[in-house]
Amino acid sequence: MKIQIERGASYRVHAYEAASVTVARGEQMQAFDAPLVLQPDAAPLAWAVTDAVPTLADFEALLAHRPELIIYGSGARLRFPGGPVMQMFHRHGVGFETMDTFAACRTYNVLSHEGRRVLAALLIGPLGA
Repeated sequence: MKIQIERGASYRVHAYEAASVTVARGEQMQAFDAPLVLQPDAAPLAWAVTDAVPTLADFEALLAHRPELIIYGSGARLRFPGGPVMQMFHRHGVGFETMDTFAACRTYNVLSHEGRRVLAALLIGPLGA
């Protein structure tokens, strides 16, 4: 009998559509239709973003979660947050990548399965259009 130790995420993205992301933990699933902060070992949180391009303060709030890498899912199309955001994460030694939310969901699943301290900040619903 081969025993394989499973590392990584307890919270993962199960499905993504333009208007929602479904997060799974084991057999339990929950759909989200508003901006979301997702980490492997913490319950998903609402991301209090009010515009299609989050502010520096919106991104700065993510540092409280102490990730090693942040994946920003900017919605259905790629929207970069700008130089000040990139510089802030660089100063704090936190990796930061921007991609559309589809790609961010896939990348989050891979990195969290590897046991990385990754955080996905995802625009979903009307803000992600």
